[in-house]
Amino acid sequence: MRQAVREGDESALERLLEWCRPLLWRYIRKRAKSEQDSEDILQEALLRVAHALPLLKPNTPLEPWLMRIASNCLHTFYQRVASADIPLSYFETEPTPRALQQESPEPSIVTQMDTEQMARQLYAIIKKVCSETERKILLLCACDETAESIAVRLKLTVGTVRTHLMRGRAKVLAYIVQYQPALVGGTGRIREAVRQLETHGKPSEQLTCAEEYALAHPKRNQLPLRRACLKIARFLEFPPAP
Repeated sequence: MRQAVREGDESALERLLEWCRPLLWRYIRKRAKSEQDSEDILQEALLRVAHALPLLKPNTPLEPWLMRIASNCLHTFYQRVASADIPLSYFETEPTPRALQQESPEPSIVTQMDTEQMARQLYAIIKKVCSETERKILLLCACDETAESIAVRLKLTVGTVRTHLMRGRAKVLAYIVQYQPALVGGTGRIREAVRQLETHGKPSEQLTCAEEYALAHPKRNQLPLRRACLKIARFLEFPPAP
């Protein structure tokens, strides 16, 4: 299977990542401070594994290599959390954001927020699924702060801010697709967004088979679902409340 991954077989990569997931989870969960932190760190570790696997030497023992990646992700995650020193109470007195139109190369979570009720629903989802740093960055972006100003405020690099922003938005969209599709017009609207992506998206933006399956069968902590959600995000809107 590792040879197939090196040759660019995406289905082999997905199968190998599924094999890696429980190994990484057991290592991370014993060391992380909470289950939510564990899930965030697991996703980061899986992304690193996915990027590095095609380049891994054939004779490298896989499990020790995975544990090194997990250890590095744990260390990096808590370094970032420690540097993000604005208390969440700072945001509690801010107006609920009516839009999340980030200055970012990634598509926005939504293009329109029409009612305060929907804004409150979105805010509740952000608090539920995002890490503390992701929440801060999403809300600061919603207050029209740039990635550069957020980086200065949180003592992060601009690249780190953009990574947290993309990851947070992916989590929110994946949650909506899985649990509250009515917020973006229902499953029919999601299918329409896929069709629009097929028509208007670049070849590099088209959904893979794994991503199409994840959208059709959404479940918790699917990396393909999060990737798919980011790809169709610009074609999703929050419709007006009845």
